[in-house]
Amino acid sequence: MLQEIFTVVAPVFIIAGVGYIWIRREQPFDNLTVSSLVMYVGSPCLIYSSLTENSPGLEILAQMALAALFVIVCSVGLALAFLKITGWNYRTYLPALVHPNGGNMGLPVVLLAFGETGLALGMAYFFVNSISQYTLGLAVSSGEFHPTQLLKQPVIWAVLVVVTVLATETTMPRWFDATTSILGGLTIPAMLLMLGTSLARLNISSVRETLTVAVMRLAIGLVLGLAAIYLFDLTGIMAGVVLLQATMPAAVFNFVFAERYNREPDKVAAVILQSTIMSVLSLPLLVGWALTF
Repeated sequence: MLQEIFTVVAPVFIIAGVGYIWIRREQPFDNLTVSSLVMYVGSPCLIYSSLTENSPGLEILAQMALAALFVIVCSVGLALAFLKITGWNYRTYLPALVHPNGGNMGLPVVLLAFGETGLALGMAYFFVNSISQYTLGLAVSSGEFHPTQLLKQPVIWAVLVVVTVLATETTMPRWFDATTSILGGLTIPAMLLMLGTSLARLNISSVRETLTVAVMRLAIGLVLGLAAIYLFDLTGIMAGVVLLQATMPAAVFNFVFAERYNREPDKVAAVILQSTIMSVLSLPLLVGWALTF
């Protein structure tokens, strides 16, 4: 079991560590270019290739998406209650409490833990989380809500293509499947490198306050992940994916919105960094637990 856990965890931190050291050694890395490639090319191709080549079926994917929605909605309620009690700024901390790093960190972890089937299920969870980030997360940070933002997200169109292909049992040309598979393959390592480079560039502040929020991010995820497993009667790989995705540290993308709309980005950066460091200690235990379902 220890060897299995190490096999899952080690590549994640080693590749992210490469990105971290790369920036610390002042080597060139254009985060904007890489993140744009991942968002507009890699992620849509990965969604298509993983869900069509290894699809567990629309019903199972829908069940995974529903579990993710349950975790997110309940996270909002718990996070708002916590921030009301503490009196801390909800525009600063709510997105970080609600949205885990299901992309940069969650997808590589579920892929290494459960293979291609785990990745397909993880993509369903990641999709719901991404929708929430571009609606709730953006609205909280900006103070405005623009539903049309969703139409600009390539992952939305990728999922629509996947649903159409699976529902109609359409066979796409081999060159199309091969192209999306190759392009999707760049996404996981690029996400991990970006995780490392982003963490290397963060500045942190207000340690006591942000550390409390970081702990709450992991605690809320753990409690609601287990609740979703129980309520939706999930077992096996589905249960393991929900547990791991729900308990990821705060997503790096929360910092992007905080910086863009001046929502105390240093504090958000601190939550991201602290929750990620805590995940270094908690992730081996969570992986070991997830593998027992």
